Amino acid sequence: MLTGLLASLALAPVASTVRRTVDTQREYADISALSRVMSFIARDLSCAMRMSPTVLKIEDKEALGGKDADILIFMSTSPSSQGMPPGSVVYAVTEGGILHGDILPGLYRWILPGVDASDVKTDTLNPSDAQLVLPGVDEFCAEVPKGSHEDDRQKEYTGQLPTGIYLKIGRGAENDDDRTRRVESVISLP
Repeated sequence: MLTGLLASLALAPVASTVRRTVDTQREYADISALSRVMSFIARDLSCAMRMSPTVLKIEDKEALGGKDADILIFMSTSPSSQGMPPGSVVYAVTEGGILHGDILPGLYRWILPGVDASDVKTDTLNPSDAQLVLPGVDEFCAEVPKGSHEDDRQKEYTGQLPTGIYLKIGRGAENDDDRTRRVESVISLP
């Protein structure tokens, strides 16, 4: 019995170290995946068209639990890289649920060739017509900076391409204090 007690005391720090290592690897993988998605969106935005009257549209939405579930819509030449005419690209979080039980929750991307950003009806978008960009995303925030202060941002926007867009993407974040699974960035637009 004494040997068992000594062995358990000796192995406790090892088990704790292994648990912390696994948690750190999981957090790093989440942050890495979110950063790749941020780069993917920035690349899409770099193809934004400037000639349409409405190049960019942001709809301020909220998901269950109070998390941001905004919708980002912009005119882009990105569809032409897939052999389609230029049109709108839409990013939005889909939760799955009763209506879309076979759809994984996450961040989705719709390509709507030949459709102007101002004509996109977001309530009719079907997740089965979209590409899953990253599963498990439960927070997506898009805002247009208005000034130099962090709080000077427009939550709703429709118009020409601004000089930058603030994006926040979260995955599996339990609450607002959990910063380890969230990336934020201001993407400068050319």
